[in-house]
Amino acid sequence: MKQVRVVVVVGLILMVALSACSRGSTKTLKIAYVGPLSGAVAGIGQRSLRGIRLAADEINAAGGINGRLIEIVPYDDRADPKEAASVANLLASNAEILAVIGHNNSSCTLAAAPIYNAAKLPDISSDSSSPKITDAGPYIFRVRNSDTYTVAYNVEKMWEAGYRKIGILYENNDFGRGGFEVGTATLKSLGSAPAAAEAFLLGETKDFSTAITNSKKAGVEAILLYGNQTEIALFVKQAHLMDYKPSVWGATGGFNPEIVLLAGPDAEGIIASTVFYPEDPRPEVQNYVKKFLAKYKSEGITEVDTFGPTAYDALRIHAEAIKKNGATREGINKYLTTLKDFPGVIGTITFDQNGDVQIPLKLLIIKGGQFVPWDVTKK
Repeated sequence: MKQVRVVVVVGLILMVALSACSRGSTKTLKIAYVGPLSGAVAGIGQRSLRGIRLAADEINAAGGINGRLIEIVPYDDRADPKEAASVANLLASNAEILAVIGHNNSSCTLAAAPIYNAAKLPDISSDSSSPKITDAGPYIFRVRNSDTYTVAYNVEKMWEAGYRKIGILYENNDFGRGGFEVGTATLKSLGSAPAAAEAFLLGETKDFSTAITNSKKAGVEAILLYGNQTEIALFVKQAHLMDYKPSVWGATGGFNPEIVLLAGPDAEGIIASTVFYPEDPRPEVQNYVKKFLAKYKSEGITEVDTFGPTAYDALRIHAEAIKKNGATREGINKYLTTLKDFPGVIGTITFDQNGDVQIPLKLLIIKGGQFVPWDVTKK
């Protein structure tokens, strides 16, 4: 009888153990998103998160990855580098977090990068463009072009459009200062220099009258405004009130439907460069637009910008890494270091030795309250 009891007990233990293993095998694959979900640029974070959730829904609807579903774990860094570092420490110490998509702001990505590298936690930023991120470490990647490429492209197009007195207005942070430095270097290569340059504080500067006055006095014809939608809208509205109407180029932050909502008729004529345009006839783009609008129709979303698609592609890349190399941080990172010709919505994605990409850009202009393609030769 004693032996029978022992057999029964052992059997029960084995059943519990097998059950636990079974439950463990179906645990979700946790990928974190970190971005500004509150504060001055919360709209950008929310737009990015929508793209990520769309990708997760598609992957999970198809059965997940080897039967395991993706779980998105969102964190708010408030576009604050200190908060970004704090969140990065939480993620680094949480073994369940396999990978990160973040951060949107370059200063936040740079603050978090040393922590991710130390923890060997792979991170794909969907929106950081500072040239400094090129050297941020072996676990840091991005699907947004470096400003080394983007700013040079914009300044060269401004020059091609015939503008010779070019001003630069930029955020006083890693994102803006990087844009200013590349813009200045590009103008120097063209035998010129900024006719005027002013810095402002993200989310704090509300009065651009000094910058407007100085640019007007310097005869600035076109301004590279290196900032986000709020500052771009504030600048053009205030400039027009002061009877100053230069050509305004939004560069990285320019293609955002919120600019039209914030600036109204004053947004007319703003130019932006982008890797993604919702009217692009490529099947990948049109399929994305259709699925995105269908998913978020109930939330009143009627437009598509570039923040969702870059984040959407970032999650799809992480998912492919898990599928190919397994659900470990090292396996994911190994895949990312060899990524080549990934068919993204934003274009064909290849990471170079620094985790950078170079996606061809296109120019858009706001006409009739809508972003439409713009040819610099038809200025």
